[in-house]
Amino acid sequence: MRKLGEVCDVLDSKRKPITKRDRIDGPYPYYGATGVLGHVAGYLFDEPLVLIGEDGAKWGPGDKSAFAVVGKVWVNNHAHVLRPNRTRVLDQWLIYFLNFSDLGEFISGMTVPKLNQGQMNVISIPLPPLNEQKRIVAVLDAAFDGLTRARAHTETNLQNARELFANTIAALIVSESTAEGVRRTTLGTVCEITSGAGFPDRHQGKSDGDYPFFKVGDMNRDGNETDLLTANNYVSENVRRELGARVFPPGSVVFPKVGGAIATNKKRRIVVPSCVDNNVMGLTPKQGQIEPEFLSWWLQGFDIYEFSNKAALPSITKATVSEWPICVPPSSIQLEVVKTLKILWEQTQTLQSHYRAKLADLD
Repeated sequence: MRKLGEVCDVLDSKRKPITKRDRIDGPYPYYGATGVLGHVAGYLFDEPLVLIGEDGAKWGPGDKSAFAVVGKVWVNNHAHVLRPNRTRVLDQWLIYFLNFSDLGEFISGMTVPKLNQGQMNVISIPLPPLNEQKRIVAVLDAAFDGLTRARAHTETNLQNARELFANTIAALIVSESTAEGVRRTTLGTVCEITSGAGFPDRHQGKSDGDYPFFKVGDMNRDGNETDLLTANNYVSENVRRELGARVFPPGSVVFPKVGGAIATNKKRRIVVPSCVDNNVMGLTPKQGQIEPEFLSWWLQGFDIYEFSNKAALPSITKATVSEWPICVPPSSIQLEVVKTLKILWEQTQTLQSHYRAKLADLD
């Protein structure tokens, strides 16, 4: 065992911070406590080195506060700069040891935690012979490379499972649009289109009320893409009447009509009579015009952002939504499509749960 300061040269005196406004863009990486912050026109170091966060980092096991840099780089004063004595310690051995150790006992400062140079220098480093360091590093490199490949493969499978459902919706909708008896029409013909109403906070209850009240943020939660099953707020019938707010019946589909949330392309199906805020638009199927669940699934394959004004603050108007084209097959075919999509939804959700569990295992 040796102290870190005994097996590394500390080059902190050569560091130099540059404020963001004073940085001149260039080809050289500019490093801080956790990695590259940008690129600048000059460099301070030009050799293989090890950096470890001085402040603005985390130092628990697995937090990866230490990392290697190679070539021409600039380092600010938030990362310590180490040149290992490579006749005694390998760079990657040092990095692995620091990153998977709990360095909490060496950290000072409550408001701004910091690994100061004095404390860093007394961290004890185990030093087996170099050949043994190389052997262990090779084992760890292979293990982490395998984990990285497995994670990438699993993430691809997860994305494929999501896309499988979306692509199937699109394919079914296209195929049914040519079915015998199909009607080519617009959403304004088959739906009532209404925006929600703004309820002041004082009129919203957290646990009771006559109607669940949904905001744009409720569009983005994880879970079933077609249902709003829970609400964080409720409103009373008296307040609803006072404000003239619409009650959206079960089967209505709601989505954001203004702001960045439009780009998430999230739509939710109302399952109990509900109110929504004035940044949300709702479609309520007209009786005899379209099956509610068919409308809900059809909208899942429809990119609402493409029909927004795509401004800095995107928005969608009722007039635009009214003109959205839709092909409505006969009711019997709509119900068959819904049945097929429900089955596929359950299967793809099972697949996604499996892949998410695998990612958690890899972590």
